Amino acid sequence: MQQGSIGVRADHATVEQVGNKANFWGDVEVQNQQLWLFTDQATINQATGRIEARGNVRFSDGFVNVTGEGFSLDGQNNQVELRQTRYQMATTNATGVAETLKIDQQSVNLLGSTFTTCPAEDPAWQLSAERIAVSENEDFGEAWNAKFELFDVPVFYIPYFTFPVNDKRKTGLLYPTIDSSSTSGLEVSLPYYFNIAANMDATLTPSILTNRGAMIAGEYRYLFERQQGQVNLEFLGSDNSIETRPDRYLWHVNHSAKFSDRLSGYLNATGISDDDYINDFGSEFAGRADTSIYRVAQLDYQYHDWHAQLRSEDYELLGQFNPAFRTMPQISLDYQPFQLENGLNARWESELTYFQNQQRGDEHALRLHLQPSLALAYEDPAFEGLAEASMLYTRYEQRSPNEQLAESTGRTLPRLRLRGQVNFERIYESDGENFRQTLSPQIQYLYVPFRDQSDIGIYDTTLMQDDYNGLFRARRFSGLDRVAEANQVTVGASTQLFDASEHELMRLSIGQIYYLENSRTGLLDDSAEITSSNSEVAGDLAFQVGRRWSFSAAIQYDTELNVTRKSQTALEYRKDDQHLIQLSHRNVSDVFTTDIEQVGMQTVWSLGSRWQVAANVYYDLSNDRTNDAILGLQYQSCCWALRFSAYRRINRNLEFVQNSAQPFGQPEFDNGISLQFIITGLTGDSNSLIDMLQKSIYGYRRPFYLSN
Repeated sequence: MQQGSIGVRADHATVEQVGNKANFWGDVEVQNQQLWLFTDQATINQATGRIEARGNVRFSDGFVNVTGEGFSLDGQNNQVELRQTRYQMATTNATGVAETLKIDQQSVNLLGSTFTTCPAEDPAWQLSAERIAVSENEDFGEAWNAKFELFDVPVFYIPYFTFPVNDKRKTGLLYPTIDSSSTSGLEVSLPYYFNIAANMDATLTPSILTNRGAMIAGEYRYLFERQQGQVNLEFLGSDNSIETRPDRYLWHVNHSAKFSDRLSGYLNATGISDDDYINDFGSEFAGRADTSIYRVAQLDYQYHDWHAQLRSEDYELLGQFNPAFRTMPQISLDYQPFQLENGLNARWESELTYFQNQQRGDEHALRLHLQPSLALAYEDPAFEGLAEASMLYTRYEQRSPNEQLAESTGRTLPRLRLRGQVNFERIYESDGENFRQTLSPQIQYLYVPFRDQSDIGIYDTTLMQDDYNGLFRARRFSGLDRVAEANQVTVGASTQLFDASEHELMRLSIGQIYYLENSRTGLLDDSAEITSSNSEVAGDLAFQVGRRWSFSAAIQYDTELNVTRKSQTALEYRKDDQHLIQLSHRNVSDVFTTDIEQVGMQTVWSLGSRWQVAANVYYDLSNDRTNDAILGLQYQSCCWALRFSAYRRINRNLEFVQNSAQPFGQPEFDNGISLQFIITGLTGDSNSLIDMLQKSIYGYRRPFYLSN
């Protein structure tokens, strides 16, 4: 606000020669720069620049709009004062009353005032303070001797605190959460947020768990031009719910860096005190259904056709499993010497890896792998082809108590792969609409001779699952410790349907492998050997009806035994993120001699403008029980929201045996409730009910993104 020329309109005016004053009355309108004043009567002292007004005063300076009984402007000191006012911030929804309102250099001081962002006549919440200060150039206001009132009832007194007047971050308390669990008891958490700088922040969350004790959790996040990441720590000292009173903790580090245009680094590591930590406390870094914690650190160097990588990996298995091997480290080099326009290209892959058993120091191995390959690829709108020949040389130096493993051994295997695909397409019209359908049959021949590999240990290798796309892989095992022999032909086809806007309406894929010879290569036993003449039929189906209904399914069917080995289906209605419902079914036969069959239902639905409900239920048909269920209910008005949730899930006791009447081997269940009260305008809440479903054991998953 700056002093300058003053413009006045009024029904009547008089000018006093003595004192250099002008009096105005009757619909008076005064303008001074961006300042506007409307009143019944005003007096202006042209010598001092002072303006006095009374009677039905309305004032605005572009930042705050005020109505009151009296107004004065000190032009020399550039100060405005209004009395018995009701105000509204022009850039926010903040409103309130004040006995005295003072404006000085783009700042507003409210004396004997209230403050709320609730637009109702009778606000659900408000601050009542001796003094409130809000600045046009600041993102946060200040309050002294304030009472927080909820539905006209004083809840607590705060001598001093700050609050946001926009969406920018600010150091201060976040919303508390109140949970209840049959294992942890009543849980109360009160997070505190630290806005350290524009590119870094932190959150500290102390919690009380009545059955376990006091817990502290912290998160630090940072973002620089070439580096970003976060660090998390959680600690619970002397868990009261366990007889041995262990300390429980979790740590997590995530960091990515681009040191130069060629060199980059990545680190993602999580550590827990015990196998039951994730099950007992949950975590955003691992799911309660996960069987391992993965850690990786790597450096990548890219230079033209060269790619070098230094990598270390570690799996912490959860439960009673044999200890896994760490990769400490792995050095790999990938080089493409040429890639010609006619599709001919060469590639050289190599790696040197050292494996160390996590618990047995006398068990380790060094693996050298070299893999040159030559490929001829052809790609045309109507036809795609690939001819690839590779030579796989692997050398091991092993130290193990297992006498079947050789101290020094090697393996050399050629691999030949031929693949072709034909693409058909047709345009047709139905009910006045144009559609495009594609049909892509493909065939692949794969040949790898047999080598006895029983003297090689298993360090990073497992059997991969065979969905439709997996039928056309060049190998059956991940890792390099086993290379399965192959003399097989894979046949498959995929068809898609698109509308005039190229939106995919339907996709169907089906395929099968025909074995010309049996595969004798197993993993830890003979379960991975192949003695049948063909694989299971693998098929994927997905189609959409309109813009809201979708259906997807994946199946693996044994044609020799006429048995469905695996199937997964999902039917979903999705209007938007506030209205969706999904029904699903999952079936897996002969998993460790146990069949799995489950049905599930997930939904998020708005019941009118204020009520929203979310729920999921996963029912185990094989064992006739509910494995996972969660229900959330939220009421949200313009000023506040109340979120209630309840859950029931399997309590996976992987390490600690707690006092229980359940016999060993029978599942225990954890039941709990959660309550969160959210006040709009004092802080932000980015969570939604669909986020709550994501945190359940199985989580929400969109159709068209299925995983076998």
